[in-house]
This record gives sequence, C-alpha cells and structure tokens, in this order.
Amino acid sequence: MTDVDKVLEALKVHIKKEIVDNYFADRVYLEEDASLLEEEIAAYKRDADLAGRGFMALYQALGSPGAITAVLKILGLEEGPFSRQYQELEPPRRRELLGPFPPRGFTRAGRYLHLVWDVYDKLQQETEKLKEQYDSIITHVRLLNEDIDKFNLSYDFGLIAAQMEALEGRRESLPVSMVSGEREELSTRMRFKRRKLPPEELPEIPALPPLKKIKGRLKEILKRAMQEY
Repeated sequence: MTDVDKVLEALKVHIKKEIVDNYFADRVYLEEDASLLEEEIAAYKRDADLAGRGFMALYQALGSPGAITAVLKILGLEEGPFSRQYQELEPPRRRELLGPFPPRGFTRAGRYLHLVWDVYDKLQQETEKLKEQYDSIITHVRLLNEDIDKFNLSYDFGLIAAQMEALEGRRESLPVSMVSGEREELSTRMRFKRRKLPPEELPEIPALPPLKKIKGRLKEILKRAMQEY
C-alpha cells in the first residue's frame, strides 16, 4: 500500500467516524431538548391544577348557579373550566377552596364582593401565567419538530449507506446478509420521532381578562345575586 493509499484509507476512516460522531452528538442534543420540553409540560400541568382549584374557588365564592352562569358569559366561556370537578366535590371540600382568602369588609355584601374580587384576581394572574407557558410550549414543540425533521433528513439511513458505499468505491459497505426488512428496521430506529401534543395531553386554560376590565359588569351580577338571597 502506497503512502497515498494510506492517506486515502485514513481519510475514509475519519469521514466515517465523523458521520457517526455527528449523528450521536445531534441525537443527544435532540434528546436533551425533548427532555427539557417534558419538564416544561410537567410544570404547566402542575400550574394548571392550581388554576383548576382557582376556578373551583371562584364558583364557590360566587355561590349561586345563576351568578356562575352570568360570570362565565361575560368571560366568554360557554362551559366553565373544571366545573365538572367542582360538582363532584362534597360541600366541605368546596368550602375548603376558600381557605386562602380571609374575609374582608364590614358587611355581608362587602365581604361577598371582596371575596369574589380576591379569588378572581388571583385566578386571573394564574391563567395569564399559564397562557404564557402554553404559548412557549407550543413554540418549543414546533421548533423541536423542525430540528427533528432536519435530523431525520440529514441522517437518512439510505443516504448514509450511499455515502459509505461511495467512500468504498461503490462496494457494499453493509453486511450483505442484511435483508431489506432489517435495513428498514435499522432506518426506523435511527429516526427521531416527532413530538405530538394533542389537546387532551396539554389542555389550554383560557386567560381571563384583568379584574379592572370587567369589575363593573361583575359588580352588577353580584348585586343581583345578593338580592336573590
């Protein structure tokens, strides 16, 4: 083997090693990014559970079905988030939802108004934060899938095999015993799966408007609710 042949052989080995190293380096990057996404999703779900308690606390604070329906209407919500879970709670558990909100006001009407204000204001801040988290996750999923598509295109098994065979002068670079089914299985294993995020896995919690924007209409509803009792 001449010196030129040795250099060419070393170059082939280097190129093959670089292809393999790049594949695993890029795959590790995708795995780490996918893991980070799962952490963001888990955090969103934890915060969504807190918002769920916030919605149920609002229903309890409003008190009457009529008031709940009227408030949901001004919020543009056809169906109350977590209303089914609220209905399933026993009365003592419902009352516990208002534990973090100490009474404020000197009259029954004043305490009622301030309770609803306090519960709604806290819930509004939670839903606003959730909206930011949700949008960030949706963007993250889109960018991750774009990287996955690039990865799968760059490391297509057929393309890599062709590159290897080109380096070997079109000789079969993979074992001849590898039948088409085995090649297809290997190609599938080398691909990185796109991340799907259906609504049932990541439910979108509606962001509520600030209290100051609906306080007037909300106060009218609460006054009517107090007159019913």
